Amino acid sequence: MKKSSLPLTVLQPFANYRNEDPDFQVGLVHPYLVEAWQKNRLKYRESLALGYLAGALDRHGFESTSINAELLGIGPEEVTERLLADPRIQLIGISAKSQRTYRAARQIARLVKAVRPDVHITLGGVFPSAADQPILDDCVEIDSIVRGEGEYAIVELAARLSQGLPLDKMRGLSLRVDGKFVRTPDRPRVRDLDSLAFPARDDLQQMLVDNGGGSTSAYLVASRGCYAACTFCSIHQIYGDHNVVRRSPESIADEMQSIKDRFGVSRFSFVDDLFIMPSPSGIRWVHDFCDVLTERKLEVNFYAEMRADTIEKSLVRRLMDVGMHRLFIGAESGVDSVLVRWDKGTTVEDNNRALRELREIGMAPHQINFGYIMFDPEMTFAELKEQYQWIRDSGYAKVQHLQNKMNIYWGTPQYQRMIDQGRADDSALGDRWIYTFDDPRVDSFEPAFRRFHRRYEADSRAMAVLAAREAFMKRVQEDKSRVPMPRWLFECLSQAMRRIDQADRDCYFYVFEWLFRALEEQDTLADGAEEEMWAGLEPLLDGLAADAELLSALCASIQEIVESDGATAAPRIGDAWRASEDGSPEIVTIWLADQPHGTEGFRVGLGFTGDDRFDHACEVVQLPPGGSPTDITVRRYPRASQLLGSARLLPAGVEAGQS
Repeated sequence: MKKSSLPLTVLQPFANYRNEDPDFQVGLVHPYLVEAWQKNRLKYRESLALGYLAGALDRHGFESTSINAELLGIGPEEVTERLLADPRIQLIGISAKSQRTYRAARQIARLVKAVRPDVHITLGGVFPSAADQPILDDCVEIDSIVRGEGEYAIVELAARLSQGLPLDKMRGLSLRVDGKFVRTPDRPRVRDLDSLAFPARDDLQQMLVDNGGGSTSAYLVASRGCYAACTFCSIHQIYGDHNVVRRSPESIADEMQSIKDRFGVSRFSFVDDLFIMPSPSGIRWVHDFCDVLTERKLEVNFYAEMRADTIEKSLVRRLMDVGMHRLFIGAESGVDSVLVRWDKGTTVEDNNRALRELREIGMAPHQINFGYIMFDPEMTFAELKEQYQWIRDSGYAKVQHLQNKMNIYWGTPQYQRMIDQGRADDSALGDRWIYTFDDPRVDSFEPAFRRFHRRYEADSRAMAVLAAREAFMKRVQEDKSRVPMPRWLFECLSQAMRRIDQADRDCYFYVFEWLFRALEEQDTLADGAEEEMWAGLEPLLDGLAADAELLSALCASIQEIVESDGATAAPRIGDAWRASEDGSPEIVTIWLADQPHGTEGFRVGLGFTGDDRFDHACEVVQLPPGGSPTDITVRRYPRASQLLGSARLLPAGVEAGQS
């Protein structure tokens, strides 16, 4: 997008405004989506939306208080209590990043207005920009909706409120005037991202406190917008077009340096919808960005998101050379007919080629993640089989990929497509559209899988896995900051985690393949089928829980691990036997628990690499009481494919992606 030749003060009338009223303050809120507590509990999330708004307000002389309820883990009641504690707050801006956060935003508005009816409450974000009138009709406590980007808008809204100026003269605002809904003309997009103030970093400071000063990652924006037209994506509703606006590499490097200097953080996550633009100017920008990082010797690590058709070996290698250590690909599907239906503009071969090229340049499986939507309302049973087979065969499958169901966001092309098909969205405003599936077998499969998923998450054995994963993450954070562990020990810890992740995923593989077979010749599941399925899962769950307890024990005892050569026949808890022979990979056995049948621990082959993200050379071993090293046995439990037989679901000669 070309920058306008018009002065900034014409495009953004209050661009030079300076607040002089110390008694006018702004409260900024990022609500907490309680329903996603388990999904998000292992993640530290900055709200760049609040950061950019606070940075803009500060530049123009407005004090603000930011409350990232998701980061703090607090509900609407405590958010309200914090807002009401400062009587100088005259404007509250709530950032609703998703449809489902609207309910929390509405509750905050109602609680605040019950005590402070004079406070102006505005809502911003993708969903409010698309559903401005329904929101204002639904909640009288919300006074206005800021549509589109918010940095200049929040300053103008605060300035108008503080001076008593009419709000209906402000562009990009939806509000009520004399009880009637009014939508003012759209505000122009921000064409010069370098002109924006750097976002405030209150969240980053909080994350460092929560981590005890440990390693964390700061969020960054390099661009806004996306040229693609995926039917399920809602991002265009906030920008109003498909243009991409980029910051200069120098501006990004300046912000990186500022964060390194202030917080000691050198890991960054770019949250752009599209980091690489497949155009000559987009590719030139990537090279300029790499040149700037090289010239400044910033020594950073970063993560970025890309489309499969923008992956090109030499370009990705350049990014890796200047610190890119992880990337995300918007693959979404392994079936061409599905990609066409979603207007992705990519093919299965694009996805396969991207993964192949990333392997060729040495990116490990754990460095690559991608978006994947397992279910959509029009998916056929045959497509679902192919969708599953592709993600399983890819070597990059995670449990999250298998859970994902297309969300139908308000106002998107997919939303309109379903309305045009005669479907009715009877969900409450802000709730997900709970739809049925056209194919009767998919309509039996997905609800049965969802019931399994809820039961699995509530099972004490799965909770043991979650606890072990939390312990692992905490230990890794400590290793990266304050208490470094020996490299061999860190590898043992990592391989043990991969073993558990693999077993966790195996439970989901088992359920998918069991349901495929149960529905192969019929549209519905027989009575008692789901209990039969769960009973078959028990051996996997039992082994998974036992492994998780050992991992938790390893995390808890890292500082007490003592090396030895394994000569003793009576290992103590915390002993690490290290041995290697004739140039073979070193084997480490760490004893972690005394059981009635003997002492248990992990045995790990160091230096192992595999093709799948969870491949490992870690096994659980047992030594009976009074036994010698030659009496060590391996505890085994079955894999999903062993419980079900052959894992191949497609006919012979048919590859995933072929419709």
